Amino acid sequence: MAHAFTKEWVEELAKLCHTDEEFVEESEGFDRSVTMHILADPDRGVEKDRFVGFNAPQMTKLWAGDTNEDPSADYIIEGTYADWHAVNERTKGLVASLLDQSILLRAGKTSYIAMFVPGVDRFYELSRSITDAYDGDYEKK
Repeated sequence: MAHAFTKEWVEELAKLCHTDEEFVEESEGFDRSVTMHILADPDRGVEKDRFVGFNAPQMTKLWAGDTNEDPSADYIIEGTYADWHAVNERTKGLVASLLDQSILLRAGKTSYIAMFVPGVDRFYELSRSITDAYDGDYEKK
C-alpha cells in the first residue's frame, strides 16, 4: 500500500502492472512516456503541485516529485487534485475527464489514449488497490 502520487506509489503500481495479464494485454502498443501533473489544492490541504512520470505500458523510468522531471513527455496530463482523486477512486474515468476537459491534455492526443481505454481503466483499478492515503483532506473511499 502507498500514499497516492508518490514515488512509492508509482513503484508499487509498476510492480502490479508488470504482473497483471489484463493490463499487459489491454495496454500493449501504447508505448508512450506519461507525466501526470496534479495541481495543488491549498483549500483542502494540498500545498504543492505533484508530478508523476512513467513509460507505459512497460512502467519504466518511474519518478514522482514537486517538479516535472520529463517536460518533453509524449503525454502531459494536468488536473486538479480533486479530479485526479476522482480518477484514482474510480468515480470518474480518465478518458471522460479528458473529454469534458476537467483534466487537460497538455501534450499528446486524446484519440490515441481512447484506443487503450481498457488498459487505462485497468491501470487505475490497480492504482486504487494499492492506494492507502491521499494528501490533504482527500480520503480513500
